[in-house]
Amino acid sequence: MFLNELKIMLEHGGFILWGLIALSLSVYMMLAVTWLGLIRVRRQIKAHRQELAEVDDIKQVERKFAMFELDELAWVQRRIPFIAVLSSVAPLLGLLGTVAGMLVMFSGLATSSQAQPIDKISAGISQALVTTQAGLLIAIPAAFLLAVLRKKTSETHDYLQQGLHMGLVEMKVKNS
Repeated sequence: MFLNELKIMLEHGGFILWGLIALSLSVYMMLAVTWLGLIRVRRQIKAHRQELAEVDDIKQVERKFAMFELDELAWVQRRIPFIAVLSSVAPLLGLLGTVAGMLVMFSGLATSSQAQPIDKISAGISQALVTTQAGLLIAIPAAFLLAVLRKKTSETHDYLQQGLHMGLVEMKVKNS
């Protein structure tokens, strides 16, 4: 049942629906990879915070955290704008599908005989609605996940800064 409905939707969506499918795979794959990268970064921060007790040089600690921030956390932060652009393209591509569907509908009206205009009209309307719906179904969850990813990235940055601060305070107390 589901496969039949999916087949019909793919047929009615036209070529733009295939673009939306490719876009969806790209957006959610990038979100997943970036999210996993952020989890890896948090684990590394936790490990680095535990290693701080063994280091006696303040400059070495600052350098280690700065390099970590520039290398590891920046890897995540660089991907967020690209994911935002990809997810914002989905409704626009859905709108393009709407326009294409309306063109199919008007073309069907112009070229069909009086007996069968409804088939041509319904095909165009179906394409318009399917692509609009697909674009929104891609963009809305992606926007939500992107907002959560941004928040988690900000929290991770704060956690990194807190680790640096705590490490420096502990080092000063230890050296006093």
